[in-house]
Amino acid sequence: MWKGFLLDWLPRTLTRLPGEPLADTPGGLRALLRLRAELADRPVELIRLTDLGTHAVRQRLLAEGRSTPLVGELTHAPAAGLLGVLAEHYDPDSARAELAAWTTAHGGSAASRGQLLQAVRQAPFRTRAAAMLDTLATALPGGDGEKLLHSLRADPELAPTALGVLTVCDSLAPDELTEAEAHLMVAESLLLLLETGGEAAFLDAVLSGGLSQAEDVIRAALTSGHPDHTGLEQLRRFAQGPLRAKSAQLGRLNAARARGRTKPKGKRRH
Repeated sequence: MWKGFLLDWLPRTLTRLPGEPLADTPGGLRALLRLRAELADRPVELIRLTDLGTHAVRQRLLAEGRSTPLVGELTHAPAAGLLGVLAEHYDPDSARAELAAWTTAHGGSAASRGQLLQAVRQAPFRTRAAAMLDTLATALPGGDGEKLLHSLRADPELAPTALGVLTVCDSLAPDELTEAEAHLMVAESLLLLLETGGEAAFLDAVLSGGLSQAEDVIRAALTSGHPDHTGLEQLRRFAQGPLRAKSAQLGRLNAARARGRTKPKGKRRH
């Protein structure tokens, strides 16, 4: 049941364009999604700068107070700052080079990996954590990124985020999830929906299949063992009141529309 649910419900908010900035707030994320839709809707002309042109553009941007990092500048940055800047400003090749330099400066792969994952754990929003983890996995050499994501499927804190990134990147199909992972992803999808859409959009979306299904879905999320206890408490609060109230409101609106469609038309006066 829940694997099929994931095919319809898993929000696609984990994907990002190369170099697009991370959203620090749900409103910021919505703005990014609108921008991405505009860019995808029409042809975009691309240019390639010479080294001299790149230097001139960078100097101009610096003069305007814009952030224009160079590969190697982040060697001593904190892990969270590194992942944030890589996601916002670096193309994939530059990100791999910057991460490699950072890793060397922080004790090698084993030591640095723990710092980077801790930064993901401490991200203030689930969408941001997913973008940071996606950035890390993409910047690792060879197939190390996908191996890392699969290893995190057993991590008590990062499993939902890793499962979400793997699913959105098509590295893990919903029918390949275990039953426990499917429940985790139901919870993750609901929490992402709530974070990115807000309360009204969340209620409209979960009630699209009816009140009974919405209650079943939230019940599955609440028993999933998802590590975001604050988010689960929000879901519990919705199930205890707003969900039924919104369902009743939608029921009244639908009934009113139905009456309007079936109301007999009056006779015309001549």
